[in-house]
Amino acid sequence: MAPPGGSTVINYNFCTRSVYLFIPTYFLTLLITSTLLISTPKGSFTRYASLPIIAYLCLRVFDYGAAAFPHNVVGLIHWAGSAYNVFLISSTLLYLEGIDSTDPFISKPVNGRPPGYFTRLWRGLSYCVNVRGINTPYQIKNVPAFDAKRPGWVPSRRRFLVTNTAWLVFLYLAQDFFYSQEITIEDEVKFLGINRENLFFRHPKDGPITGDELGYRIVVASLMWSILIPLSVTLQYTFISVLAVGTGISEPKNWPPPFGSPRDSYTLRLFWGKFWHQTLRWHFSKPAQFITHKILQLPKTGLIQRYVNIYGVFLISGIWHAGQSWFMLRAQGPEIQRAGWNRELSFFMVMATGIMIEDGVQWLFRSQKVRKGEEKEGLVVWKRVVGYIWVWGLLILVAPFINYPKFRARLATFLPAHPLIILHPE
Repeated sequence: MAPPGGSTVINYNFCTRSVYLFIPTYFLTLLITSTLLISTPKGSFTRYASLPIIAYLCLRVFDYGAAAFPHNVVGLIHWAGSAYNVFLISSTLLYLEGIDSTDPFISKPVNGRPPGYFTRLWRGLSYCVNVRGINTPYQIKNVPAFDAKRPGWVPSRRRFLVTNTAWLVFLYLAQDFFYSQEITIEDEVKFLGINRENLFFRHPKDGPITGDELGYRIVVASLMWSILIPLSVTLQYTFISVLAVGTGISEPKNWPPPFGSPRDSYTLRLFWGKFWHQTLRWHFSKPAQFITHKILQLPKTGLIQRYVNIYGVFLISGIWHAGQSWFMLRAQGPEIQRAGWNRELSFFMVMATGIMIEDGVQWLFRSQKVRKGEEKEGLVVWKRVVGYIWVWGLLILVAPFINYPKFRARLATFLPAHPLIILHPE
């Protein structure tokens, strides 16, 4: 049976009243943040006094977002989860970075004159939605180029719109193909390799995992992290970019690709730092740096602060993703919800630990004083092959830990469809 109010790929099943409350509250929070950015100096009392107001508005955003999708958990995740992002964004801009009217991006002259109030307000608002800080002093590292062979090249508006509109259509059709495949109950059991009555563990009566089941696990995890999740994120990003550039409120240069090249995924550090999308990196890393240097008073350099900071970033990311599991598994009861929450946090802690391990292995390798003459192409290729096996092997091993419970939830999806919705809802 299809989910109430829509198909398996497109489901507009939401509460209209809550949507009408969510949207103005969301933008009011961003408007207050941008107003404070241009009208108060860094470290001012007004900014700190406004923190409870921003926190309250974010709670309202959460409540309205959660109420907007009574029968659509994936839509609920995207909307209610935005409250977490808005609070991090506002905190980063106002308190951790301390951006104010003296910022070169906000104060840039217009035709030789100082920018007016509304120009500065618009630029402050753009900081709130430009989550990677593109073309600002705070642009994050490793932003992908439009063309890898021409790092500084930016397409014209017409070329950007034509190319991305065609890309958008392709992404949607590809997503429709992947997410419309109906899988029978028997296929599902084989697909997941776990008993239908248990969301997390393989039941002993099912016997050992067969070679076919292991193959399914490898294929599913590989598809999830190399195609399906990037497909969904890129679809949403491309849709917004076409809308922004097409209406003239933004320029093509502000919309570089969200993902880097998968060829860079031969270490976990490169996987998360260059290949994977970094739309939340700025607003995850600044709170982690605040904890590391301001609260724990660790120095700016050194191994301890480096890895405390890495664990902090992945912990903040883990909390955000744990909220996804909490919502998606709420129908299964509080015990399963808590297990899903803990598994999300564990997954991201494993990623941080993996980065620390590979840093140690690389240090040991370099400490053997490999001569430059030995660093030939064959050795480089060998190291990369080992790296790919390490990164993707770890993902294949650990990803089912968090993904399979979400598969089993068999949730209705929302436009754009969430990558975790592969199985056809009953």
